[in-house]
Amino acid sequence: MLPGLVAGLAICAATAIAAPHTVRNNNGSPTVTIKDGTVRGRDNAAYSQQEFLGIPYAQQPVGDLRLRPAKALASGFGDLDATSYGPACWSRFGPAFDDNSGYESSESCLYLNVVRPYGIYNGEGGKTAPVVVWIHGGGLTTGSAADRRYNASAYVDASVQNGSPMVFVSINYRLASFGFLGGQALADEGSLNLGIRDQRLALKWVQDNIAAFGGDPSRVTIQGESAGGRSVFAHVVANGGKTDGLFHRAVVQSGSGLGAFSLPGSGAFQQNFDSLLGNSSCASTRSSSGAEQLACVRQLPVEEFRRFSNGSTGILRDNTLFNVPNTIVAVESGNYARVPFLITSNTDEGVSFGVKGANTTEQARERITSVPEANRDDMLELYPNVPALGAPFNTGDYQLYPIQNNVFLTPGLQNKRVDAITGDVSQQAGPRYFAEKFSSDGLNVYRGRFNHIPWTVSWGQQDYVGHFTEVSYAFNLQNNDTAFWEQYHFTATYLGPGAPIQDRALGDYMSRSWAAFVTEGDPNKANFTGKPYWPKYSENQSNLVFQTQGSIVEKDNYRSEGIRYIIDRVFKTAA
Repeated sequence: MLPGLVAGLAICAATAIAAPHTVRNNNGSPTVTIKDGTVRGRDNAAYSQQEFLGIPYAQQPVGDLRLRPAKALASGFGDLDATSYGPACWSRFGPAFDDNSGYESSESCLYLNVVRPYGIYNGEGGKTAPVVVWIHGGGLTTGSAADRRYNASAYVDASVQNGSPMVFVSINYRLASFGFLGGQALADEGSLNLGIRDQRLALKWVQDNIAAFGGDPSRVTIQGESAGGRSVFAHVVANGGKTDGLFHRAVVQSGSGLGAFSLPGSGAFQQNFDSLLGNSSCASTRSSSGAEQLACVRQLPVEEFRRFSNGSTGILRDNTLFNVPNTIVAVESGNYARVPFLITSNTDEGVSFGVKGANTTEQARERITSVPEANRDDMLELYPNVPALGAPFNTGDYQLYPIQNNVFLTPGLQNKRVDAITGDVSQQAGPRYFAEKFSSDGLNVYRGRFNHIPWTVSWGQQDYVGHFTEVSYAFNLQNNDTAFWEQYHFTATYLGPGAPIQDRALGDYMSRSWAAFVTEGDPNKANFTGKPYWPKYSENQSNLVFQTQGSIVEKDNYRSEGIRYIIDRVFKTAA
């Protein structure tokens, strides 16, 4: 454990662990009829829930529909077996991405999943429940709604334990070059930001169909982590902040949202499109019209398309969804969705992203790649070479040499300095800016900081509160599959029977707080004995710090000078 992080018993933890689930007779396999057909799901008796998996929400983007905005289903699917997840969308090409975390991958991947607790049946008698839509992370290049680290069973059960059940939806969306390829030809055609457009089409599907599952389309929360959190912020400013009724609350976990909406025909984005043309079987179309180029790449074999479009991708300025340089410009001008927010980040985010191996100030300068050249000297002054002030924080002069997947990270005397800057630029400045701005505009904002090293991580493997570590606790992850835990040892934490009681309590507390925000708009309505009051950010600009030795409220003013510089001089000036 980090010095100062004493593994203690969470307040009243023993009384917070959920009672055994009540199993009810749900009359066999669940069936729901929507306009596209009959959806036959599966029963999850252990959690008193029903699951409807692998439901198509769009025409599959294959053949001539590749690299086009997804279209709603043109015809019904009849009787659908919805007892298994649909395939993941293809990830970025390369050894670290090819299998997309071991799941079957396909271009035919626009599927979603619905989980509901017993008692929420097809909107019978007008009874409907609030809905949360999960948008997975993965850098917009990898990930899947089928990833079992996002198992919703305990999260949905947390809403039941609160006495206010919710319906959970998770979605796939196109990734990497399939969903976020740039290039002027795609811009001219109106085919940019396809992954974000997929997400919005899935949200439209929820509006049209979720009532049949017992969900309330007027109470939809969008929730995402990392790139999923960035996607949430993208929806908040898309179309000039018009939600079109697609969502009504937002949860962002470790998603900065301050990155630029780059021009599609410039720099690395155009180069990636040109590489696809120049190195593939479509090389003969390099001097042809954009329409002819796109007609060719739409017919490329999928592996050829992936191999030669492996460069820069991302959310781009398309003059429809996004017509501003970045999110700050939209928010500062008031063109964003006025909805309640729950926004969190983790203590040592930068350790997960910082470029290691800096032993001199010049090497540190080279490695703070998230900072524009013009701002790097100022940043190094604001973040001096004092290891005790660096990330991981609150560790004194301790130098972090963790093992990740059995590979030592490069040691460096200024790693902590680089990681502190990287984390504040990539993950801390955004949440603070949005919390300040949204609350000053009169919105209810709850800001949190996750500050716990998972119990499953031993010394030398991940001795810091890094990116993604809060996900298992927000979902209260309790998958009992041994093979699952062997696969995800570094990125998931078991919180079921056999885990330390303080970790189980923290999972209960966080999942119930998240669920209470989804259903009531107030995380303080979580059913958890002895919980601290989570103030709105407008009350005193504070965070709730989640940790097993007792969650506390802190002023959100850590590294105030550096983070203020990042907001005002790095992001606002760049806009």
